[in-house]
Amino acid sequence: MTSTSRVRLATVAAALTVGLTGCGVAGTSFHPGVAADIDGDTVTTAHVDELVYDYCEAVRDQLRQDGSAVPLGYLRSGVVGQLTLAAAAEQLAEEQGVEPTQEYASALAQLRTQTAGLSEAQREAVLEINGSGVYVQAVELAVGRKLLAEEGQRSPDDQTAGQRGVDELNTWLEEHDVEINPEYGIEIVDGQPVDADTQLAVGVGDTARTAALEEPDQQYAKSLPASQRCD
Repeated sequence: MTSTSRVRLATVAAALTVGLTGCGVAGTSFHPGVAADIDGDTVTTAHVDELVYDYCEAVRDQLRQDGSAVPLGYLRSGVVGQLTLAAAAEQLAEEQGVEPTQEYASALAQLRTQTAGLSEAQREAVLEINGSGVYVQAVELAVGRKLLAEEGQRSPDDQTAGQRGVDELNTWLEEHDVEINPEYGIEIVDGQPVDADTQLAVGVGDTARTAALEEPDQQYAKSLPASQRCD
């Protein structure tokens, strides 16, 4: 795989300490097999685990060349957070009657070119995970443009429109029932998946919209059993 076709992980937050399972959580409303519930739309643990496995396989060569490792617990949490936001953005887009801006289609086209050498399952995992963050931002931009036009601003710049869309998605998240299985140790705060304990952002792929991320502890990551790390 050439340097231009490698799939890279974004800077990652502090590693979570254990691999996660699809078991129900005592004292919560979550049933076995549910990773997140976004106002009636669900993300399943089986889908998360499948994506994480295929994504890990897709980036394994790059991780080995870098001499780094990522705990699978972190990957699972990051994937759940990204899919939760994407599902919320999809519902918001439907309510507002907008489609994601062209940036989303362009990003997917670029990802397809970059992942041409991967298996179909690995390529689809990269498209879904890395593409989810771009999708959210493209929806936010489209929603922001629509709302600002309705408010009398006919030609807002992308930064202004994007921020208006961010604010609208945050409002949507506050007004709707969005729950993430506490087994994953994350929550949505100000439109970002964050570690429930440290409040640092959790992002996978080229999806994180904040610089408040930390590299995982490599000594810890590499000390995990092979079944609990990606390297």
